This record gives sequence, C-alpha cells and structure tokens, in this order.
Amino acid sequence: MRTTQFIYRATGSVFFDSPKCRAAVPARDPLLKYALQQASLDYAVRSIRHQVGPQLDCPRLSLAGVVLDRMDGLFLLKVHNIKPQRSERDRAALEFALRCNGLRLLERDAREIRADPLFSNARQVWEHERYDVSLLDRLRISAALAEYGPQSIRDLEARSRPEGNVLAAACALACQNLLTLNIQDSPLGPLTVVAANSQW
Repeated sequence: MRTTQFIYRATGSVFFDSPKCRAAVPARDPLLKYALQQASLDYAVRSIRHQVGPQLDCPRLSLAGVVLDRMDGLFLLKVHNIKPQRSERDRAALEFALRCNGLRLLERDAREIRADPLFSNARQVWEHERYDVSLLDRLRISAALAEYGPQSIRDLEARSRPEGNVLAAACALACQNLLTLNIQDSPLGPLTVVAANSQW
C-alpha cells in the first residue's frame, strides 16, 4: 500500500503526495499545500497531477501547475492570496484558451482555502496520516461500513469496536484514499459521517 506523506527535501522544497497523485506534486506555497490537502480528501477528485505547460500570452496564463481530475472534468488549479479581477471579455478568452487544452480553471483564494470547518478539518485529518491502523481494525472498520453504510464516527466505533482510536484510524484511512469523511459541514468529531468510497 502506498503511504500518503509530505516529503521534505534537503533543498527546502516541499512535495505533496497521496494515493491520488500520479507523482509527488511540488507545493512550496503553503496555500497550495492546504488546497491539495483538501482536494485529496474530496471524493469528487479522482486524481491529482502536476504538469509542465506553456505560457499563454493572450490571455496571459501559465498552463503549468496542478491539474485536478474531478468527476465533472479536468481543472487547472490556481491559488491566490486574492483572486485576480478580470473583465467579461478576458474571462471568456481565458475559458476558450483552457478549453482548447482540455481544461477548465479552478481559482481559489486565501479566504476560501482557510475557511472553516473544511480548513481546520483537513489539517486535522492530515495530522493523523501516519497513524498506524492495525490489520484487524482495518477489517473491522471495512466490515461495519459494508454492512451499515455511511455512519457517524460514534456509530462506527460502536459497531466495529476497534482496538485503536477510531477517529485517528478513520483519518489515516481517508489520507490513504480508503474511505471518505464528510468534513465540509461541521467540525471533525464523533458526529462526522464516514463512508466507504463506493458509498458516496
């Protein structure tokens, strides 16, 4: 099983890696790292890759960067402290240029990325990515999800009776893309809904 991890190089550069990544993705910008954490936990995101692309002159945009393969298409992810302001004409030209390259644009700014509860939840989930989930607990959690479907962490604990910490285990398994947590709506905790990926 591939381990989800952050890889710190001696050069100081940071790469983000998860089972959804085809290869480690450069993520020197903390905002990009946070956006990738969130994307990796999003069931709608099927894969994440980094591409080296050309610089468009009109409209001015680099096609290099992170591409999210989502259920609704391929998106070039761009993160900003503040989103750039564009005229309707510029937006239309940008959308056309991206469509010609099989892409759509997904721009996220600092306010969106740092918005709770998703921001805090995703960071908390990733804090448990190295938690060691025993084989027995994996089997118990998998069996409970298969039998009862999506359920709260509290119910999952009662039904699976794991030997370890069920919340930490669920977080670690989510980082490994083995299950999905609903971290969009409320703080991570006993009432957070967890499901096998096939159940969403």
